[in-house]
Amino acid sequence: MPPQPPPRLGYRSGKPNFVDESLFGSKKPERSQSATADGSSLKLTAAARTISPKDRDVVTLTKNDLTRMLKPSPIMTAEDVAAAKKEAEAKREQLQAVSKARKEKMLKLEEEAKKQAPPTETEILQRQLNDATRSRATHLLLEQKDAVKNMNQMMLYSKCVTIRDAQIEEKKQMLAEEEEEQRRLDLMMEIERVKALEQYEARERQRADERRRGAAVLNEQIKERERERIRQEELRDQERVHMLKEMERLKEEEMQAQIERKLQAKYLMEEVATANSEQIRRKEQMKVREKEEDMRIAEYLLQKEFREQALAAEKERIAKEKEMEVARLRAMQERAADKQAELDELRARRYQEAKEREWRQKERAYAERQAAMQQELAQARTAQQAAKIKQKAEMAKLEHDEFMRVLAVNRQKEYEELQQTVNSMTLNAKYKEELLAQIQANDERRKRERQAYLEDGARLREAAEKEKQLLTQIKERKLTELEQAGVPGKYRAELEKMKVKI
Repeated sequence: MPPQPPPRLGYRSGKPNFVDESLFGSKKPERSQSATADGSSLKLTAAARTISPKDRDVVTLTKNDLTRMLKPSPIMTAEDVAAAKKEAEAKREQLQAVSKARKEKMLKLEEEAKKQAPPTETEILQRQLNDATRSRATHLLLEQKDAVKNMNQMMLYSKCVTIRDAQIEEKKQMLAEEEEEQRRLDLMMEIERVKALEQYEARERQRADERRRGAAVLNEQIKERERERIRQEELRDQERVHMLKEMERLKEEEMQAQIERKLQAKYLMEEVATANSEQIRRKEQMKVREKEEDMRIAEYLLQKEFREQALAAEKERIAKEKEMEVARLRAMQERAADKQAELDELRARRYQEAKEREWRQKERAYAERQAAMQQELAQARTAQQAAKIKQKAEMAKLEHDEFMRVLAVNRQKEYEELQQTVNSMTLNAKYKEELLAQIQANDERRKRERQAYLEDGARLREAAEKEKQLLTQIKERKLTELEQAGVPGKYRAELEKMKVKI
């Protein structure tokens, strides 16, 4: 956006009046310079064009940027760059230390505020839940110790042998009850056996009565079947008599049929004789007709032979006439052939002359082509020699350019190697300083580790003593549990004699 001119005061109201001077067609170049309240910024405005206020360019620079741009550009060496990096690193570490201290202070204040504030119901419940979880975790961790596992094993053995003794007593009682039950079952089985024998005898008597009644029924059935058999025999005799009568009747019918067949055969023989005589008569008539047919065929063959002889004579006459015509035509062809031979000889001479002219033209064209080729070869050889001279000149120039380029590269490489040597020496010195600092830090770390090792030993001895007391309490608690569970003293003796070792 183009800069606006300073506001004008109204004629009467005294209020600022913003007016764009470019609206009045002013062609003078405008250059405005304004400063902020603290004098830290400067606006440089390009010459305004009369086209439109939107086309004006505005560049804003701070005073520090302008001062830096007016100063000469500094050239920093490697030592200056390293010093600047160290200074920046020191400032950053200092700022980080201040920030860390401020953060730790805020965290401490927050922890103190939390401790002073009364806990809410949710926090109380969460704390109880955490305490229960920690208690459960502590109990599980104690149960994982070897001494506690050994105590648990002894408790389990004591409970097992107590249960085993109870089971043995229970088994003895069960055996006694089982023997009593077996005696009662034997008595019941004997009673049942006697009852079964009585029932068996009753069933046998009933079966004997049933067999006697069955025998009587069978005798009655046998008699009934005998009566039925006699009745069936009588029926079969009646059927046999009826069949004999039927056979006699069939024989008489067969004899009557045989007589009729003989009569029919006689009639058939008479008819056959009549048919044979008629057949003989027809055969004789056929022989007569065949003789007449043979005579007609012989006459036809004779007439056919006469016709063929006449046809052969006619064909022979026509053949002779054709031979005479062929001889006449052959004579005419021989006369025409003599004229054709003269024409062929004339054509051959003309063809030979044309071939000779064509050969001479080909020879002339071949000679012209050879001359043109020789001329082209000479021109190509001249052009090739010129190209070789030009190529040699270009190669010499390229070799010179390549030599200068290699020389420049070698010089650049020597400079880079020298720079690398200087950098290596600087890095070696820095590495030496860092190595000495690291050795000193390692010595201090080993001293701290030794002190921590001694402190850890004291803490471990104290922890071992506390663990021994805790295991003793666990042992007493487990003995109390066994006693409350009713385990006899002889089975608790091993756990009582156990010595707690760490």
